[in-house]
Amino acid sequence: MKRKFSWMLLAGTVVVLTSAFFVPDNKKELVLNEAISQFLSFRHYQPLKEDDNFSERVFNLYLDRLDLNKRYFLQSDYDQLSAYKLKIDDEWKDRSLEFFQKSSALIQKRLLETKAYYTEFLTAPFDLKKNESFETDPEKTRFPKDNAELRESWRKALKFQVMTRVAGNLQIQDEASGKSDTVKIKTVEQLEAEARKGLLDNYNDWYDRVRKMDEDDRWSIYINSVISAYDPHSVYMPPRDKERFDMTMSGKYEGIGATLRQKDGYLVVVDMFPGSPSWRSKKIEVNDLIMRVGQGDEPSVDILDMKQENAVALIKGPKDTKVRLTIRKRDGSVNEIVLIRAIVIMEESYASSLILKDATGTVRTGYIFLPQFYQDFQDKDGRKCADDVTKEIEKLNAEGIDGLIIDLRNNGGGSLPEAVRMAGLFFHKGPVVQIKTKEGSPMILDDTDPKTQYVGPLVVMTNYSSASASEIFAAAIQDYGRGIIVGSPSTWGKGTVQRVTNLDEYVSDKFNDIKPLGALSLTIQKFYRINGKTTQLKGVTPDIVLPDSYQLMDIGEKEEKYALNWDEIAPAKYSPWTETLPKEKLKSLCDKRISNHDQFNMIRQNASRIKKDSERTNFNLNLDAYLKELKAQSQEAKKYEKLMKSPTSLKIRSLESDLALNKADTARSEITQRMIDDLSKDIYLEEGVQVIKDMIKK
Repeated sequence: MKRKFSWMLLAGTVVVLTSAFFVPDNKKELVLNEAISQFLSFRHYQPLKEDDNFSERVFNLYLDRLDLNKRYFLQSDYDQLSAYKLKIDDEWKDRSLEFFQKSSALIQKRLLETKAYYTEFLTAPFDLKKNESFETDPEKTRFPKDNAELRESWRKALKFQVMTRVAGNLQIQDEASGKSDTVKIKTVEQLEAEARKGLLDNYNDWYDRVRKMDEDDRWSIYINSVISAYDPHSVYMPPRDKERFDMTMSGKYEGIGATLRQKDGYLVVVDMFPGSPSWRSKKIEVNDLIMRVGQGDEPSVDILDMKQENAVALIKGPKDTKVRLTIRKRDGSVNEIVLIRAIVIMEESYASSLILKDATGTVRTGYIFLPQFYQDFQDKDGRKCADDVTKEIEKLNAEGIDGLIIDLRNNGGGSLPEAVRMAGLFFHKGPVVQIKTKEGSPMILDDTDPKTQYVGPLVVMTNYSSASASEIFAAAIQDYGRGIIVGSPSTWGKGTVQRVTNLDEYVSDKFNDIKPLGALSLTIQKFYRINGKTTQLKGVTPDIVLPDSYQLMDIGEKEEKYALNWDEIAPAKYSPWTETLPKEKLKSLCDKRISNHDQFNMIRQNASRIKKDSERTNFNLNLDAYLKELKAQSQEAKKYEKLMKSPTSLKIRSLESDLALNKADTARSEITQRMIDDLSKDIYLEEGVQVIKDMIKK
């Protein structure tokens, strides 16, 4: 039976009718279905026609997410579900859950059946001398025609995983024995048994998680397949994912400051944030198991086999509240640790600065690392990256820097307003980016602050992982001719803008019993450079291109399914920076340097090696043959082991104004020292400093 909802639009806001509303069994899914459908139709930048093409997109995305490696469904299952391939659009319009319910029940059934396969094969030795092969590329395989083929697919996949573990441990053992004659040598049979046991433990953990999957978990997969048919960056976030998003953007959360994952039915400590309650206690260590959790003075709760997010929720909580953790240490001892929760500040997610000098020490370059364009959306007085960068520039200017490097490598973006504000720190007021919605003329976002915080030589460093807001900033600096962009052949190429909407605010209070519903991050705009070109698909091409180990790989927005297209609009009116930069001269000087640079030449060679290795998808399951191939690969890879591991000529130190803070705060000191150690081996940063020197000499 098909069930429909009645809705109305008020002033552009989606509102659920609160009267005469039929409540079906799948209440939450249908409410989400209706809300998300409305937002996609009325708010998405490029709404799709809900037709057979839409239906096929959803079907293919959904099946890939359910069973990409064709390890669960049989061909008959696929054929059964394919009956809906061109009907999903009709179901979506009619608010029917028939396809979702059928596919959800079927994948859960198949997932649970797999325990028999992995248990059978991981409790008996594999024949590692048998000549057979395993294809790892799912696009080159098909769904098994029957249970016998499915069982064989599992056998080969598990054998491959065991074999690669054995091969890796043999390599480690050989290297260790070459350095010491006290190393205990294990036979292939012993290593194979250990590999199987380790994998069996991992699969049992996975199986426990699958067994606990609920309707919400499976619904998220389905609804995101529908949303991804529109574009790759629109996404539904269940409540727990929305919480993580807010935490990432603000750089803080309330809790104990430990990264946790499930193991052996409990939570294991993977890492701790410097300065957090867990880190400061000195009583918790990585690999400790958390067995029980107590709130204040209340009785502790056993978290064995509890869903991970539920167990983590017990540990997190408001600042200044007490949580008691029963910990099992690596030596087997068990004790209770009392922690006072706090606001955990992830300092590594905020802007930070250093002073760089080359070997001659004649040029003092300021360096600002910005991991993301952050903004605390939950606190209007919270930290914003443009404000923090302004403070760092003030400190650097006070130390008399000769040039400045802004490092946006691996910065995936973040807050659009903060990118606009930050670009405005480096030139007089004017347009920074153009924003276009699905209708109407483009809107220009301007820097309205006439003050220029820094006027000296400027280099912006980017790579393939610099995306979105990073591309807005880099493009503005490039279009104004304000600085030199240095980095990989291109940035990521994400030229779209998403808005995150809390769905609870748009759904009637009548449905409070099924809230929280989570949030929808929806592509509502496309941004364009002030020169009229979008960064979508093509990204930002640096003024000075440096070799990159991944330059021959297919990466970036252009590889995403159903990404929006590249286009251009009329340029905005703007006045370039008053001083013209000799880009060609700077590029020529850099090209001359890196053409004779051993490590950059090795990076070019390494790019070819990585490309070649990535194209190989079929592997021999005979251990001796695999080891022979692995040895050849390892010998080739060893040529590049020292890349980015040798000290450069750079001399790096903290700012004078930060020394007292670092001395008083051991967590801050640890983070800073870790950063200095990494950057001291960074040949890209070393070249960035050389470009600053060339700009000064020009």
